[in-house]
Amino acid sequence: MASSELVDITTACSRRGYLTTVGVVVDVLPPYRTKGSSACVTFTLKDCHFDEATWYGGLKVKYFNDRMDALPPVQRNDVILLRNVRINMFNDKPTGVASQHDTVPWAVLRSDSDPSSTHEIYTGPTSFSLEPLEKRAALMLLDGVVTTRPATVTQPTRKEVPRQQSQVFQASMTTSPPTRGLPLQLIQDVQPGPFIQILGQVVRMNTHDSEKCLLHLTDYTSNESLTDIRKDGEDELGTEGDTYDYLSRKRKNWPGPWGKMTIQVVLWEPHATFARTHVKEGQLVLLTYARIKPGNYSGLEAIVHQDKRYPNKVHIQLISNEDDRAKELMERRKEYWKVHGKPSDDPKKTARKKKIEQKKKEEKMEEGQKPLSLPAPGKINKSIKVRSYGISSRSIDYILSGASHINTIPGGISYQLPFQNVCYRPQVRVVDFFPPKLEDFAVQVPMESILAGDNGHDPSGTPRMQWEWRFCLLVEGTEPLVSNQVRAQMKLFVTGGEAEHLLNLDAVE
Repeated sequence: MASSELVDITTACSRRGYLTTVGVVVDVLPPYRTKGSSACVTFTLKDCHFDEATWYGGLKVKYFNDRMDALPPVQRNDVILLRNVRINMFNDKPTGVASQHDTVPWAVLRSDSDPSSTHEIYTGPTSFSLEPLEKRAALMLLDGVVTTRPATVTQPTRKEVPRQQSQVFQASMTTSPPTRGLPLQLIQDVQPGPFIQILGQVVRMNTHDSEKCLLHLTDYTSNESLTDIRKDGEDELGTEGDTYDYLSRKRKNWPGPWGKMTIQVVLWEPHATFARTHVKEGQLVLLTYARIKPGNYSGLEAIVHQDKRYPNKVHIQLISNEDDRAKELMERRKEYWKVHGKPSDDPKKTARKKKIEQKKKEEKMEEGQKPLSLPAPGKINKSIKVRSYGISSRSIDYILSGASHINTIPGGISYQLPFQNVCYRPQVRVVDFFPPKLEDFAVQVPMESILAGDNGHDPSGTPRMQWEWRFCLLVEGTEPLVSNQVRAQMKLFVTGGEAEHLLNLDAVE
């Protein structure tokens, strides 16, 4: 059962189970869709320790819901009240979790730029009113945020060492790596051991984890101890960083480079927050305090932990392409893509473009456009057997050129029948079909009952329905052609029992 008592953030972090709490949003990640059916937004709440780093003394909250619009629309400096939120431990840290199966009402209070205006209150997933104690606590926090915003929540700094904090972020945005410090190593030389520096280009980022940030770095040198990333379409056999050839997998929509040229980097706080805010894919970065270790699955990975001596120091820097060592990296990159073609486009944009093109193609097909482009001739399917073996095989040209049946009725009126009741056995290849979607091959028709008096209706008088195959094939012959000869094509309408015999499958929905 959820506790109706309103508790502060410090108390919430020390408890387990369901409770109600309120706090100031000091950090928030963009909402995203999980691999399941739900959406998620992650944020950190505080009601004290605002002069510390955002990850210190706060409660991390993960809010899930199947509807994106049901997530709390939190921003930094908002105050949010959460009812019935479950507190448990995640990575040895207290975390609030609102699953898509729980009912966790939220109320977001946001200050207005006009001091004379009233504070805005948003509630969800369904509208509700705040209790007097809840509203009073939320407004006190919101007033505190407005009063202390320039010095605390918007720009968190340590009062004891304000000079050090400003120096850290200035150093993190430098345009060239330092000349002193740990040894700078190429990816081809890294091995498990002491701390080092690594300069590389960001190939891929994963910022959805609230505790850490994942980067994939390359400097276009190869290391046999790294994971072997294969290009789409290549043979999947072979090692992928493991000595015994057990692992073989591809990274979906990987933009390159391929092979053993990319190392995974795990950034913990405070480096993760800096990367989420300032680093983008394609940029050059310098890791100034990285340790190499064997990865959890295969190959090597780099870890950048919090500096125990200087907890607020950020050990990742953005590097300009004009730096001397960056020029060497960019030259290796240029040589690599000379061999492997131009760099791949953004995989997300490429996938989106393909999806749009496929949708347009389907819309054209639905409008009646039927492109009958012929595929490359293939072998005859020996698994398909005819029912009437005694009938001689005929070509499509012979069938189409057959004499039409002329019927004469009394009065001397003659006319051509629109069909021929003739049984042919051709050997053909299917080159197109209609309708364009295979799921539309079956239709629902009234059931024909053989029971006297039933008339295909159930006792309520509603016609009983059944599924029946009904589709059309465009076929051509398979006989050898002489030069400049074009194969004749013919449409076949297939339905009912004949379709079941062809497909060896009963029609269903």
